[in-house]
Amino acid sequence: MDKTTASPGTDNPIQHGVQSAEAALHSGIDKVADPARSAVDRVSSVAHESVDKLASGASSVADRFADQTRRVSEAPARALGVSKSWVQENPLEAVGAALALGFIFGRLTAR
Repeated sequence: MDKTTASPGTDNPIQHGVQSAEAALHSGIDKVADPARSAVDRVSSVAHESVDKLASGASSVADRFADQTRRVSEAPARALGVSKSWVQENPLEAVGAALALGFIFGRLTAR
């Protein structure tokens, strides 16, 4: 039996050389891949934190926008409520103010 065609598990110098080369290559790959893996993990972590901060800021802006929109849409109803209560509490002043505004508006549009 020729030593180059020996079955696995025998003391074949070529087989031993292949296994040594394989182990050295795996070790080299691991030495290169471990720092790269660590760097990718750090970059990924920073990217996730940035996205979380961005989403939080956008959510805060959306909440403030919704609050302002609600206030603007409620403003006419509040103004009407205040006006009604003022007219009910001061009916004579309300009639006088209405007459004065009507007179001024009539004078401005008559010209």
